[in-house]
Amino acid sequence: MSYTIPTEEQIQHALKKVLNTHSIVQSQRRLHQLVLQELNNTSEIYGISPAHLREIVLKSDFVKIEIHTREGDPKKLLINCPVCHSSLHKVKNKTIWGGKVTIELRCRTCGYWTGKRKQIPTRYVFHLRKNNKNLE
Repeated sequence: MSYTIPTEEQIQHALKKVLNTHSIVQSQRRLHQLVLQELNNTSEIYGISPAHLREIVLKSDFVKIEIHTREGDPKKLLINCPVCHSSLHKVKNKTIWGGKVTIELRCRTCGYWTGKRKQIPTRYVFHLRKNNKNLE
């Protein structure tokens, strides 16, 4: 069975329809199912990975993502954001001896952050932004 990869515009259109119907979707898996169901209402069979869908959602201006996390291994070094794979910004503080220490890492793209205890994303909740004029 073969499938076609939808364009970003097709995904955005399906995403808008899904979020107009369900203003909150409680997981990435459920959003993926709903968007695929909406895309496959046509004669074409489409396929998209959940991670690719999340990347497109992060670019859209009508969806807010709430990231639930758990504590992970504090020894693991994070260079890129585990949510959107962009680089993490180091937030530093001065010590009483004049040195600098990194107190947290923040992603400027998606809002993910972690402190000394590494936070690992476990669940994403997707909300429709209320003040958006681009909705159909």
